Amino acid sequence: MCHVDVLFLQTFCKAIVSRLTLLACYIAAMMKSKSTTIWSWALYDWANSAYATTVMAGFFPIFFKQYWAADLSVNESTFWLGLSNAGAGLLVALLAPLLGAMADQGGLKKRMLLSFASMGVLMTASLFLVGEGHWLLALMIYVFGMIGFSGANVFYDALIVDVAERRQLDRVSALGYAVGYAGGGVLFGLNVSMILHPDWFWLMDKTDAVRWSFISVALWWSLFTLPLALYVHEQRSAESMPWRQALVKGYVQLLETFHHLRSLKTVWLFLLAYFFYIDGVNTVARMAVEYG
Repeated sequence: MCHVDVLFLQTFCKAIVSRLTLLACYIAAMMKSKSTTIWSWALYDWANSAYATTVMAGFFPIFFKQYWAADLSVNESTFWLGLSNAGAGLLVALLAPLLGAMADQGGLKKRMLLSFASMGVLMTASLFLVGEGHWLLALMIYVFGMIGFSGANVFYDALIVDVAERRQLDRVSALGYAVGYAGGGVLFGLNVSMILHPDWFWLMDKTDAVRWSFISVALWWSLFTLPLALYVHEQRSAESMPWRQALVKGYVQLLETFHHLRSLKTVWLFLLAYFFYIDGVNTVARMAVEYG
């Protein structure tokens, strides 16, 4: 193993140990509330963080440039990847408020989370089938995968009020973050090992390892979503309704919310500032490897 590989693995192992230590602290803090529902909810963050680390931040940008878009110039491949990230982010930003209001009206949060997550899992697994040079198809699948990932997160965040009491919200939210960092790091570590040593996993080469990494993310995401599907129950109101009616009422609620925000200058400025801040964070997460 080369010196760079050793240093990388040492740094990575230290990061994993620190994340697991943080997770252990939160586990100790949550022992007084041994709720299957809370842990099942938190495990979804463990599940989908694998997509954020292995696909979105780690392997897709490199594989896109070196395998699917090898015939394009550096500037062209970077442009198309950036455009795809921007397009997916814009679609989610436009759809999320309406979808969130719709889910609140119709008691559809869990159902819509599982629908978007299923799309993300299917798109991630589909990357395995994309052949060399088919960069446009890879980008299309990637965009739909990001929409599935981001859309599911909207409803995952909204479900926290159904699994935790008001006084627990901060702690349960922190638990989800801790579990997510640990889960994303564990599978990413395994995937990095697959890339560095394909022969350890009976794989032909690094290209084969990357393609099977996408399959591992899809399986990981699916498996650890099952506890949420089985044990998290949304507290539906008596006004639960069909999705078409929920869509109409959600649209009305969204308009009323924006109308109300006009009189709350501080809240409006906060939301605007947060939009640009989080967009910068997402840009770094999705494009850092490409620029590097």
